[in-house]
Amino acid sequence: MFHRAPHVNPSKCGRDVVLTVSRLLMLLVLLTAVTTAEARRHRIVVATQMMMYKEGMEEVAAKYMELHPDVEVELIFIVLNYETWVRTQFSGGERMAPDIYNGNVTNTFGRMGRWVVLNDYLEADNPYTGLPWRETLEMNLVEKSKETGRFYHIPLDFIETGLFYNRDIFEKKGYEVPQSWEEMMELGERIRADGLVPFAIPGILREVWSGQVGWMARMLGDVYYRDLVPLVMAQPGDWDFDPSRDGNFVQDFSDPYDDMLVGINQERVHQAILDGVIDFRDDRSRMIYTRLKEWSRHWQDGFLGTDTMAAHRLFLTQQAVMEFHHSGNVGFLFKEMEDLPEEDRFEWGVFPVPSIKDDPLALGPMRGIGGIGSSLTVTRKSNTEHERRVIDFLMFLTAPENARVLYDRAIELRRPIVGPPAVKGVSLPQEFEERFEVFFGRGYEKLNFRGLDDEQESVYQWSVLLQDFLGDRLSLDDFLEEYQALMLAAHERIRARQGLDMDPTTNDLERQQAEAAALGSGQAVALTGIPIVLAVGLLFIGLMTFLYFQNPTGLMRRQALTAYIMLTPTFLLLVGFMYYPAIAGLFAGFTEWEEGQRQRFIGLDNFTRMLSDPFMRVGAWNQFLLLVTGVLKATIVPLIVAELVFYLKSRKLQFFFRTGFLVPLVVPAMVALLIWAFVYDPQTGVLNATLRAVGLESWQRSWLGEPNLALPSIIFLGFPWIGAFGFLIYLVGLMNIPTSVIDASRMECRSTWQRILYVDIPLLKGQTRLLIILAMIGTLQDFQTILILTQGGPGTSTMIPALHMFYGAFRFDHFGYASAIGVVLFAVILLLTMACFKFLKTEET
Repeated sequence: MFHRAPHVNPSKCGRDVVLTVSRLLMLLVLLTAVTTAEARRHRIVVATQMMMYKEGMEEVAAKYMELHPDVEVELIFIVLNYETWVRTQFSGGERMAPDIYNGNVTNTFGRMGRWVVLNDYLEADNPYTGLPWRETLEMNLVEKSKETGRFYHIPLDFIETGLFYNRDIFEKKGYEVPQSWEEMMELGERIRADGLVPFAIPGILREVWSGQVGWMARMLGDVYYRDLVPLVMAQPGDWDFDPSRDGNFVQDFSDPYDDMLVGINQERVHQAILDGVIDFRDDRSRMIYTRLKEWSRHWQDGFLGTDTMAAHRLFLTQQAVMEFHHSGNVGFLFKEMEDLPEEDRFEWGVFPVPSIKDDPLALGPMRGIGGIGSSLTVTRKSNTEHERRVIDFLMFLTAPENARVLYDRAIELRRPIVGPPAVKGVSLPQEFEERFEVFFGRGYEKLNFRGLDDEQESVYQWSVLLQDFLGDRLSLDDFLEEYQALMLAAHERIRARQGLDMDPTTNDLERQQAEAAALGSGQAVALTGIPIVLAVGLLFIGLMTFLYFQNPTGLMRRQALTAYIMLTPTFLLLVGFMYYPAIAGLFAGFTEWEEGQRQRFIGLDNFTRMLSDPFMRVGAWNQFLLLVTGVLKATIVPLIVAELVFYLKSRKLQFFFRTGFLVPLVVPAMVALLIWAFVYDPQTGVLNATLRAVGLESWQRSWLGEPNLALPSIIFLGFPWIGAFGFLIYLVGLMNIPTSVIDASRMECRSTWQRILYVDIPLLKGQTRLLIILAMIGTLQDFQTILILTQGGPGTSTMIPALHMFYGAFRFDHFGYASAIGVVLFAVILLLTMACFKFLKTEET
């Protein structure tokens, strides 16, 4: 029986098309109107990691917007990977960059011209106090952060380091606060002999890079390198010489503040390194790291696998007598002592790291490394009126009555504050004032050779070497040789990137800032990918046009036109967020592309560079091991479990186990990683605690802190490796095997293993291929696990190419080289996927 096709009114169809287009145009006009109305308001974006001041800043921002209705203040609080977020925003151009942020995470942005110079603003009156802005701030902190005569940072608080100690244990054991470095080492031996941990110090790569171990290396470096200041400071005739600041300098090692305001000439530092005047293999360098190694003997066992929270937990549970921390720990301890049960609380105190007495190479007292804790920096943008309003908000925020709100709300909510206020007229409760007193009057380090010029690539490489040295995998001589080599390599990178002419009398900074301004913030993007994307777009339009005229009737053409109009937004989103980044990244792999510089096509240079990159060589081997074990974990155990569950006779048991194995899917991956980090903790972790409980103390290890165990520990994650996804895929595959095949196998196969080997596995080849491909892709792309647990350490024992790519792009600003690593990973994934399809064929493919 035939049915007549329904009649379609051509005029009605045409009206529908017109109506659809009209609605889309109306929506576009409405969105444009809303956007235009919003654009008339001045929008100030403040992005910060200062979570302790969150409620106070929200209150102050609301008060400011009430006072200025034409201004919108948007507060963005970021807890994790703040530096990466900031650098990503800046790479998108000035429209995406925050107006105010914590500039200390991007120290090189000042010399790149990305920050507003605040000199004139500090001299101007703050309209909310009626006084010059500088008179309401602790200017010694502002002066300390000055770079080549320019002020960039506005402080909210002060931060410094100290040794926190358990007063109760000190009194019980008769310990006394050490007055010298030598006494501190003797105290460490005595505490160790009493069966306690002398110092709780985190030693994972992140903490060496930017935490406690790095702090102490800087403090020791200041003690031994301090006499180099007259050599590398700005001299008469230098472009950055300031007679009022540098002309009257007389070095006095007994004065911890003698060189605080002296300007250091970058090119004089570099030239001294090139000339061998500063040699990181000399006696002073040898003493710095001998002292650091000496101190590390009194840290907890397995410190290279301990993070900050685990180290602090040792102190809090009174297993460790002392810990090295910053002034923000005062607030943490106040809160934690209130939360602890009465019987677990203890009295605590703080003392500064004592000075070295019996060493002729040691110059003066042990100074601090502190300064501005929470700094606010203004991003330089092209709109001067917008800049004025941003500064106005910052003046409002740092007016004493408003800055006081930040501290009051933080203390009311028991949020730990970083340190004493840097805004005059703001006071703290007496208990805080008393605890913070010890952090003052110690002076500040001047020369920091933890890497060169705080260039993060050299700091990272130094951290890797230091972990190997402290872990007894490098001798002191080998460490210093490699240290010298990395500093010379860092000079070459910095000189090329900043265009240093090695003449201290010329201002290379202004030239670099002019070049950055000419380039334009955010213009150094992979624009070469745009023509390819346009070509794809034109191809799409051409295909639509061709198919449109292929339709024989007007009705079908109108229907096709409606379909194409509806598909266009989706296509544009795909092009903008998938095709363009992929194509641009592919092209960027063949360019030299550094932060703030134009891309330059260099052909295969990035790929040949990988062949001599030691991090890539180590990473490739580690990746191979992870790839092989990842594929085995994704296939073998899930298949065995699926077979066991499938052949259970009880349907209820099948349902029970099926549900039980799928429940872990609801646990966030981050939570699972943190649980495993706790399991591996060398002091309080479940694994070592279990070994102690069963009498296997000799088997205890720092599972993530020993190079020969770190990668196996990463591989062991997720044990017993019953992947819920793989289990489900195999179980569904077994359920789809015809019953007749199963019955026949029972008659012909002598054993269960024969049935699995000759029947089930061949019929599950498609599922196996899928899981192998997904496992390979996931393993090659995943670097978050290692980033969270070990950051690639200890040393380079867990480094992989994807993590090296992440560091290259978002820590070292080598976008071209990082893109090249991404291209190689893409090629490897493509080849392995093609190999799987070729060698694991099924009946369908």
